[in-house]
Amino acid sequence: MAQGPKKFKAQKPGAPKKTQQRNLKGPKKGGRIIAPKKAQVVQQQKLKQGLEVAIRNRIEQEVTQKASTSLHKPLSVVKGPEGKAKPGGSSK
Repeated sequence: MAQGPKKFKAQKPGAPKKTQQRNLKGPKKGGRIIAPKKAQVVQQQKLKQGLEVAIRNRIEQEVTQKASTSLHKPLSVVKGPEGKAKPGGSSK
């Protein structure tokens, strides 16, 4: 006679477990977001990035102003498209 309680329940043959069904689906799609450990560092990085953008825009503004005043005819600045275009792409 067996000693002690049963270690597992009897299952119907052919019925897959729920954990097996989840594993068959594979990994979830999409990016994974990992929360930063130090919120203060993230805040400093955002501030630094904002300052860099402001400085770059100010320098560009000053350069265009100096260039337009030194030329005989007015300077027209042409900005490129905001989105990054694929190199070597043909437009047909």
